[in-house]
Amino acid sequence: MPTPVIICDDSSFARKQVMHALPAGWNVDITFCENGRQAIESIEAGKGDILLLDLNMPVMDGFEVLQYIRQKDLPTLPIVISGDIQPDTHRLVMSLGAVAFIRKPIDSAELTRILDQFGVLGILTDNQAAPKIQVTFNDWIQEISNVAMGRAADLLVRLINERVELSIPHVSLMARGEVEMTLNATAHGDNFTCITQGFIGSGIAGENLMLFHDTNIQHVARLFDFDLRQSETPSEVELYIEIANVLVGAFLKGFAEQLDVSFSQGHPHLAIYSQESGMTLARRKGHDRILTIEVNYEIGDKQIRCNQLVLLTPESIPALKKRSGGEFN
Repeated sequence: MPTPVIICDDSSFARKQVMHALPAGWNVDITFCENGRQAIESIEAGKGDILLLDLNMPVMDGFEVLQYIRQKDLPTLPIVISGDIQPDTHRLVMSLGAVAFIRKPIDSAELTRILDQFGVLGILTDNQAAPKIQVTFNDWIQEISNVAMGRAADLLVRLINERVELSIPHVSLMARGEVEMTLNATAHGDNFTCITQGFIGSGIAGENLMLFHDTNIQHVARLFDFDLRQSETPSEVELYIEIANVLVGAFLKGFAEQLDVSFSQGHPHLAIYSQESGMTLARRKGHDRILTIEVNYEIGDKQIRCNQLVLLTPESIPALKKRSGGEFN
Protein backbone atom coordinates (compact mmCIF):
# COMPACT_ATOMS: atom_id res chain seq x y z
CA MET A 1 0.00 0.00 0.00
CA PRO A 2 1.50 3.38 -0.97
CA THR A 3 2.53 5.87 1.70
CA PRO A 4 0.54 9.14 1.48
CA VAL A 5 3.01 12.04 1.08
CA ILE A 6 2.25 15.75 0.84
CA ILE A 7 4.71 18.10 -0.85
CA CYS A 8 3.76 21.64 0.17
CA ASP A 9 5.52 24.60 -1.46
CA ASP A 10 4.23 27.66 -3.31
CA SER A 11 6.93 27.16 -5.98
CA SER A 12 6.20 24.60 -8.70
CA PHE A 13 9.95 24.27 -9.29
CA ALA A 14 10.54 23.49 -5.59
CA ARG A 15 7.73 20.91 -5.61
CA LYS A 16 9.36 19.26 -8.61
CA GLN A 17 12.78 19.28 -6.90
CA VAL A 18 11.36 17.62 -3.79
CA MET A 19 9.49 15.03 -5.82
CA HIS A 20 12.66 14.05 -7.68
CA ALA A 21 14.55 13.88 -4.37
CA LEU A 22 12.27 11.12 -3.02
CA PRO A 23 14.02 7.75 -2.70
CA ALA A 24 13.90 5.68 -5.88
CA GLY A 25 11.44 2.81 -5.59
CA TRP A 26 9.55 4.26 -2.63
CA ASN A 27 5.87 3.39 -3.03
CA VAL A 28 4.12 6.73 -2.44
CA ASP A 29 0.89 8.54 -3.26
CA ILE A 30 1.86 12.21 -3.67
CA THR A 31 -0.41 15.18 -3.06
CA PHE A 32 0.90 18.59 -4.11
CA CYS A 33 -0.13 21.70 -2.15
CA GLU A 34 0.69 25.34 -2.88
CA ASN A 35 0.04 26.73 0.60
CA GLY A 36 -0.41 25.65 4.19
CA ARG A 37 -4.20 25.69 4.14
CA GLN A 38 -4.25 23.16 1.31
CA ALA A 39 -1.77 21.02 3.26
CA ILE A 40 -3.96 21.04 6.40
CA GLU A 41 -7.01 20.03 4.36
CA SER A 42 -5.05 17.20 2.75
CA ILE A 43 -3.74 15.93 6.10
CA GLU A 44 -7.25 15.96 7.55
CA ALA A 45 -8.39 13.98 4.49
CA GLY A 46 -5.81 11.30 5.27
CA LYS A 47 -3.45 12.15 2.39
CA GLY A 48 -0.36 13.08 4.41
CA ASP A 49 1.32 10.51 6.62
CA ILE A 50 4.50 12.39 5.61
CA LEU A 51 4.50 16.17 5.16
CA LEU A 52 7.38 17.81 3.28
CA LEU A 53 6.80 21.45 4.17
CA ASP A 54 8.11 24.82 2.98
CA LEU A 55 7.95 27.78 5.38
CA ASN A 56 7.61 30.96 3.35
CA MET A 57 4.21 30.66 1.61
CA PRO A 58 1.09 32.75 1.01
CA VAL A 59 -2.33 32.15 2.65
CA MET A 60 -0.90 30.03 5.49
CA ASP A 61 2.84 29.68 6.05
CA GLY A 62 4.76 26.69 7.33
CA PHE A 63 5.04 28.00 10.89
CA GLU A 64 1.24 28.27 11.10
CA VAL A 65 0.89 24.76 9.68
CA LEU A 66 3.18 23.33 12.36
CA GLN A 67 1.27 25.16 15.09
CA TYR A 68 -2.05 23.84 13.78
CA ILE A 69 -0.75 20.27 13.53
CA ARG A 70 0.43 20.40 17.12
CA GLN A 71 -2.78 22.00 18.44
CA LYS A 72 -5.03 19.48 16.65
CA ASP A 73 -2.64 16.55 17.08
CA LEU A 74 -2.90 15.67 13.40
CA PRO A 75 -1.39 12.32 12.28
CA THR A 76 1.53 13.40 10.10
CA LEU A 77 5.34 13.44 10.19
CA PRO A 78 6.38 17.01 9.28
CA ILE A 79 9.78 17.55 7.65
CA VAL A 80 10.61 21.18 6.89
CA ILE A 81 12.45 22.01 3.65
CA SER A 82 13.28 25.72 3.51
CA GLY A 83 15.61 28.36 2.14
CA ASP A 84 15.30 30.29 5.42
CA ILE A 85 18.34 28.80 7.15
CA GLN A 86 18.65 31.23 10.06
CA PRO A 87 19.52 29.44 13.33
CA ASP A 88 16.41 30.88 15.01
CA THR A 89 14.23 29.50 12.23
CA HIS A 90 15.69 26.02 12.73
CA ARG A 91 15.10 26.17 16.48
CA LEU A 92 11.57 27.50 16.06
CA VAL A 93 10.35 24.85 13.64
CA MET A 94 11.80 22.06 15.76
CA SER A 95 10.07 23.49 18.84
CA LEU A 96 6.80 23.52 16.88
CA GLY A 97 7.03 19.82 16.16
CA ALA A 98 9.01 19.37 12.95
CA VAL A 99 11.01 16.14 13.06
CA ALA A 100 13.75 17.44 10.75
CA PHE A 101 14.94 20.53 8.89
CA ILE A 102 16.49 20.35 5.41
CA ARG A 103 17.97 23.42 3.74
CA LYS A 104 17.20 24.24 0.13
CA PRO A 105 18.13 23.24 -2.47
CA ILE A 106 17.15 19.80 -1.19
CA ASP A 107 19.72 17.00 -0.94
CA SER A 108 18.14 13.65 -1.85
CA ALA A 109 20.62 11.66 0.26
CA GLU A 110 19.75 13.71 3.34
CA LEU A 111 16.03 13.24 2.75
CA THR A 112 16.48 9.48 2.33
CA ARG A 113 18.52 9.28 5.53
CA ILE A 114 15.84 11.13 7.51
CA LEU A 115 13.00 9.01 6.11
CA ASP A 116 14.95 5.83 6.85
CA GLN A 117 15.69 7.10 10.37
CA PHE A 118 11.96 7.27 11.09
CA GLY A 119 11.29 3.87 9.51
CA VAL A 120 8.84 5.05 6.87
CA LEU A 121 10.54 3.81 3.71
CA GLY A 122 9.54 0.15 3.95
CA ILE A 123 10.70 -2.08 1.11
CA LEU A 124 11.81 -0.13 -1.93
CA THR A 125 10.37 -1.44 -5.20
CA ASP A 126 10.75 -0.58 -8.86
CA ASN A 127 10.73 3.06 -9.82
CA GLN A 128 7.31 4.62 -10.29
CA ALA A 129 6.36 7.03 -13.03
CA ALA A 130 6.67 10.50 -11.49
CA PRO A 131 3.76 12.92 -11.90
CA LYS A 132 4.41 15.75 -14.34
CA ILE A 133 4.77 19.25 -12.94
CA GLN A 134 4.71 22.29 -15.20
CA VAL A 135 7.37 24.82 -14.20
CA THR A 136 7.39 28.33 -15.60
CA PHE A 137 10.48 30.49 -16.02
CA ASN A 138 9.25 32.90 -13.34
CA ASP A 139 8.64 30.02 -10.89
CA TRP A 140 12.19 28.82 -11.43
CA ILE A 141 13.71 32.28 -10.92
CA GLN A 142 11.54 32.80 -7.83
CA GLU A 143 12.81 29.61 -6.19
CA ILE A 144 16.45 30.41 -6.98
CA SER A 145 15.88 33.87 -5.50
CA ASN A 146 14.21 32.34 -2.44
CA VAL A 147 17.27 30.22 -1.68
CA ALA A 148 19.64 33.15 -2.32
CA MET A 149 17.54 35.40 -0.07
CA GLY A 150 17.72 32.84 2.73
CA ARG A 151 21.49 32.69 2.53
CA ALA A 152 21.75 36.48 2.59
CA ALA A 153 19.56 36.69 5.69
CA ASP A 154 21.51 33.93 7.43
CA LEU A 155 24.81 35.74 6.93
CA LEU A 156 23.36 39.01 8.24
CA VAL A 157 21.90 37.28 11.29
CA ARG A 158 25.28 35.82 12.20
CA LEU A 159 26.77 39.33 12.08
CA ILE A 160 24.14 41.26 14.05
CA ASN A 161 22.45 38.52 16.09
CA GLU A 162 18.96 39.71 15.14
CA ARG A 163 16.25 37.76 13.34
CA VAL A 164 15.41 38.71 9.74
CA GLU A 165 11.87 38.26 8.44
CA LEU A 166 11.74 37.32 4.76
CA SER A 167 9.20 37.98 2.03
CA ILE A 168 8.17 35.76 -0.85
CA PRO A 169 10.28 36.90 -3.84
CA HIS A 170 8.26 38.40 -6.68
CA VAL A 171 9.49 37.92 -10.24
CA SER A 172 8.10 39.73 -13.27
CA LEU A 173 9.12 41.08 -16.67
CA MET A 174 8.36 44.80 -16.46
CA ALA A 175 8.36 47.75 -18.82
CA ARG A 176 10.57 50.64 -17.73
CA GLY A 177 7.57 52.62 -16.54
CA GLU A 178 6.39 49.69 -14.41
CA VAL A 179 9.81 49.39 -12.82
CA GLU A 180 9.73 53.07 -11.95
CA MET A 181 6.26 52.69 -10.39
CA THR A 182 7.52 49.71 -8.38
CA LEU A 183 10.47 51.74 -7.11
CA ASN A 184 8.21 54.60 -6.12
CA ALA A 185 5.80 52.25 -4.36
CA THR A 186 8.70 50.57 -2.56
CA ALA A 187 9.84 53.96 -1.27
CA HIS A 188 6.39 54.55 0.33
CA GLY A 189 6.71 58.26 -0.53
CA ASP A 190 9.47 58.75 2.06
CA ASN A 191 13.04 59.94 1.80
CA PHE A 192 15.31 56.97 1.31
CA THR A 193 18.85 55.96 0.55
CA CYS A 194 19.58 53.66 -2.39
CA ILE A 195 22.72 51.58 -2.91
CA THR A 196 23.16 50.47 -6.53
CA GLN A 197 25.64 47.88 -7.72
CA GLY A 198 26.03 46.26 -11.12
CA PHE A 199 26.98 42.64 -11.75
CA ILE A 200 27.84 40.51 -14.78
CA GLY A 201 28.89 36.96 -15.61
CA SER A 202 28.28 34.18 -18.19
CA GLY A 203 25.96 36.29 -20.31
CA ILE A 204 23.90 37.44 -17.31
CA ALA A 205 23.99 41.11 -16.37
CA GLY A 206 22.01 43.45 -14.20
CA GLU A 207 21.91 45.92 -11.37
CA ASN A 208 21.06 45.38 -7.72
CA LEU A 209 19.26 48.12 -5.78
CA MET A 210 19.03 48.19 -1.97
CA LEU A 211 16.62 50.79 -0.59
CA PHE A 212 16.87 52.02 3.01
CA HIS A 213 14.52 54.53 4.59
CA ASP A 214 16.42 57.41 6.23
CA THR A 215 14.40 56.92 9.42
CA ASN A 216 16.10 53.56 9.83
CA ILE A 217 19.67 54.80 10.19
CA GLN A 218 19.59 54.88 14.00
CA HIS A 219 18.47 51.25 14.14
CA VAL A 220 21.10 50.20 11.61
CA ALA A 221 23.77 51.94 13.70
CA ARG A 222 22.61 50.19 16.87
CA LEU A 223 22.77 46.75 15.27
CA PHE A 224 26.33 47.40 14.08
CA ASP A 225 27.40 49.03 17.39
CA PHE A 226 27.98 52.26 15.52
CA ASP A 227 27.86 55.61 17.40
CA LEU A 228 26.37 58.16 15.02
CA ARG A 229 26.84 60.98 17.52
CA GLN A 230 30.57 60.78 16.97
CA SER A 231 30.46 60.33 13.22
CA GLU A 232 30.22 62.51 10.14
CA THR A 233 27.98 61.89 7.13
CA PRO A 234 30.60 59.80 5.28
CA SER A 235 30.47 57.30 8.16
CA GLU A 236 26.71 57.00 7.73
CA VAL A 237 27.33 56.25 4.07
CA GLU A 238 29.77 53.51 5.07
CA LEU A 239 27.13 52.05 7.37
CA TYR A 240 24.55 51.77 4.60
CA ILE A 241 27.10 50.28 2.24
CA GLU A 242 28.23 47.75 4.87
CA ILE A 243 24.79 46.23 5.35
CA ALA A 244 24.09 46.35 1.59
CA ASN A 245 27.37 44.56 0.87
CA VAL A 246 26.39 41.74 3.24
CA LEU A 247 22.94 41.19 1.73
CA VAL A 248 23.86 41.80 -1.91
CA GLY A 249 27.07 39.78 -1.80
CA ALA A 250 25.43 36.76 -0.19
CA PHE A 251 22.35 36.98 -2.41
CA LEU A 252 24.34 37.15 -5.65
CA LYS A 253 26.68 34.39 -4.49
CA GLY A 254 23.75 32.10 -3.67
CA PHE A 255 22.02 33.00 -6.94
CA ALA A 256 25.17 32.36 -9.00
CA GLU A 257 26.03 29.07 -7.29
CA GLN A 258 22.66 27.60 -8.19
CA LEU A 259 23.29 28.52 -11.83
CA ASP A 260 26.89 27.26 -11.70
CA VAL A 261 28.24 30.67 -12.73
CA SER A 262 30.15 33.46 -11.03
CA PHE A 263 29.43 37.17 -11.05
CA SER A 264 31.79 40.11 -11.10
CA GLN A 265 30.38 42.98 -9.05
CA GLY A 266 30.87 46.67 -9.70
CA HIS A 267 31.62 49.29 -7.09
CA PRO A 268 28.54 50.24 -5.00
CA HIS A 269 27.12 53.72 -5.47
CA LEU A 270 24.93 55.62 -3.02
CA ALA A 271 22.17 58.12 -3.78
CA ILE A 272 19.68 59.88 -1.52
CA TYR A 273 16.19 60.47 -2.91
CA SER A 274 13.26 62.48 -1.63
CA GLN A 275 9.59 62.40 -2.50
CA GLU A 276 10.00 65.70 -4.35
CA SER A 277 13.03 64.65 -6.39
CA GLY A 278 11.24 61.70 -7.96
CA MET A 279 12.66 58.31 -8.86
CA THR A 280 14.58 58.20 -12.13
CA LEU A 281 16.66 55.06 -11.70
CA ALA A 282 14.50 53.04 -14.07
CA ARG A 283 14.60 55.71 -16.79
CA ARG A 284 18.35 55.48 -17.17
CA LYS A 285 18.09 51.85 -18.27
CA GLY A 286 18.43 51.34 -22.00
CA HIS A 287 15.94 48.46 -22.17
CA ASP A 288 12.22 48.47 -22.89
CA ARG A 289 11.58 45.52 -20.57
CA ILE A 290 13.50 44.44 -17.46
CA LEU A 291 13.34 41.14 -15.58
CA THR A 292 12.72 42.27 -12.01
CA ILE A 293 13.14 40.36 -8.73
CA GLU A 294 11.66 42.00 -5.62
CA VAL A 295 12.73 40.90 -2.13
CA ASN A 296 11.94 42.51 1.24
CA TYR A 297 13.84 42.13 4.51
CA GLU A 298 12.56 43.14 7.96
CA ILE A 299 15.42 43.25 10.44
CA GLY A 300 15.48 43.41 14.24
CA ASP A 301 11.83 42.97 15.21
CA LYS A 302 10.71 44.91 12.11
CA GLN A 303 12.59 48.05 13.19
CA ILE A 304 14.47 48.14 9.90
CA ARG A 305 12.93 47.50 6.49
CA CYS A 306 15.03 47.35 3.38
CA ASN A 307 13.89 46.48 -0.11
CA GLN A 308 16.02 44.70 -2.68
CA LEU A 309 15.35 44.98 -6.39
CA VAL A 310 17.39 42.94 -8.84
CA LEU A 311 17.05 44.27 -12.38
CA LEU A 312 18.22 41.87 -15.11
CA THR A 313 18.65 42.82 -18.75
CA PRO A 314 16.41 41.08 -21.33
CA GLU A 315 19.58 39.69 -22.92
CA SER A 316 20.15 37.75 -19.70
CA ILE A 317 16.98 35.67 -20.12
CA PRO A 318 18.33 33.25 -22.79
CA ALA A 319 21.51 32.78 -20.73
CA LEU A 320 19.41 32.02 -17.64
CA LYS A 321 17.25 29.52 -19.51
CA LYS A 322 20.36 27.67 -20.68
CA ARG A 323 21.21 27.16 -16.99
CA SER A 324 17.80 25.70 -16.15
CA GLY A 325 18.62 22.11 -17.05
CA GLY A 326 15.64 21.90 -19.38
CA GLU A 327 13.06 22.64 -16.68
CA PHE A 328 10.77 24.39 -19.16
CA ASN A 329 10.48 25.13 -22.85
